Amino acid sequence: MLSLRLPEKIEKELEELIKETGVSKSAVVKEALRAYLNEVRGYYIALQRLHDKDAKYYTTEQLKKELGLD
Repeated sequence: MLSLRLPEKIEKELEELIKETGVSKSAVVKEALRAYLNEVRGYYIALQRLHDKDAKYYTTEQLKKELGLD
């Protein structure tokens, strides 16, 4: 269970969206949070890989050649 207060502007946008779509407020917030968490998770994974000293990097052309797509 989670309870939170939204800024008035966001609350208004949310109300407009649920009126337009017929989707429940709870469903919209759940989906928005799920999308945000996936985005943040991807960001942190990318940061970890960027700082991996043993990582091997490819240019687009090198990757195409490696995959036989050239």
